Parts: sequence; structure tokens; C-alpha cells
Amino acid sequence: MSRKNILIVDRDKNFLLELRENFTPFKNVYQLAFVSTLAKAHEILQNFTVHMVIANVHLAGESGVDLLLWIRRWHAETYVVLYSSELTEEIKRAAYHSGVSGILPYPFRFEDLLKVLTGIFTKKSGNATFLDTIPLVDLLQLIGMGHHSTNIIVINKKRERGIIRIKQGNLLEAEAAGQQGVNAVTEMLSWESPKIKTSQKGYGIPSTTPPVPLHDALIQAAAKLDEKS
Repeated sequence: MSRKNILIVDRDKNFLLELRENFTPFKNVYQLAFVSTLAKAHEILQNFTVHMVIANVHLAGESGVDLLLWIRRWHAETYVVLYSSELTEEIKRAAYHSGVSGILPYPFRFEDLLKVLTGIFTKKSGNATFLDTIPLVDLLQLIGMGHHSTNIIVINKKRERGIIRIKQGNLLEAEAAGQQGVNAVTEMLSWESPKIKTSQKGYGIPSTTPPVPLHDALIQAAAKLDEKS
């Protein structure tokens, strides 16, 4: 499994500690590093693979936009997300013109940051979004926290297919290996290294039960998995 390496640039130690704590449940998806200056950010980028940089626009005399320009020139494959408590139209124009991947007003909710990350770390093909190597359980947690709506298609090594329909963070229906609902989610969570893709296209699975918060469905599925083991 391949984690995404994220470099966060800010001088606010309390904010960085808060981010580190918020990311703890997703340690299998994202690996974090923290620096406080552009010089240290340059050093990390020159010596390690960094998939994304998340930086404050205002860095005590330095500029996150300047970092963005440098990254676009020397590390074009690295995504950059900027945030600021003073997002003027001038800053937004400069950032978007320079190829920023996302901009967030500060303070922001952690769920909003996760939404940006999941939106960026995907590969789109037609109507479907093919995901990088994110475990199904982690993907479902992210979708639930962000209250997203999507269909998830899961295919195991035997080419068996499962489908999960989610609306605004609620499980509408799921189907896999003759199972439905939470039992189908449990089945898919037991599959080893399945191929996963999301799509807004409908798949016509009949919804026979009321919607269930995805968080609750995952708890139920985890309990069922424990019973099987």
C-alpha cells in the first residue's frame, strides 16, 4: 500500500499539533512532515518525494505563494494547497494563475481539508474516478466525514463486483456476493487489496432499508468482521 506524503508549512506549532492529531486516524493513507520556513521546505522537496504541500500564505516575512511558484518550477508533479486568514482577491488570482490545486480560508474545518485531499488524490476516467491505493475502510471514513454522495464500485481478485451507494454521508444500499446492506459492506471490507473506483453514475440498486449514517454502518461491519475472525 502506498501512502501519500504531505508536507505542511506553518509557524503555528499549536495548529500543527492539532493537524497531526486530526490526521492520526488516517496514518495508513497520509504520511506527514512539518516545517516552519521556505528554506526547510525546499530542503525536504529536494531530498524526498512529496505528493502535496499544504502551506500558510503568510509565513512571517515569507510567502506561501512564493513557495507555490518555486514548486511549480522545480517540482511540477507536487500538488499545492494554500490557506490564509486574509484571502484577498489579489492572493487568489496570483495563486490560481500559478497553478495552485486548492485554497482554503483559515480557520478551516478538518473535514473541508479532507474533502480537498480526496478530490486531488484521484484519477478521473470518463464518468468514474479511479482511486490510488487507499484502503476501502479509510475511503469510507473520509466520505462519511465529508458527507459526500457517490457510488463506490469494488472489485476483488476473483473479479467479483460489489457496489456501495452513499448520499450525503449516509449508506443508501450496498450489494456484494449475494449480500446486501451492512452485510455487503462487511463482505467487501474482507476482500484483500480490491480495485476501487467511485462514480456519480447510477447503478440501479434497489434501496430496501432506510439510510444509515456511514459511520454507524462501518461500526456494524467491523463488529461482524470480528465475529468472523
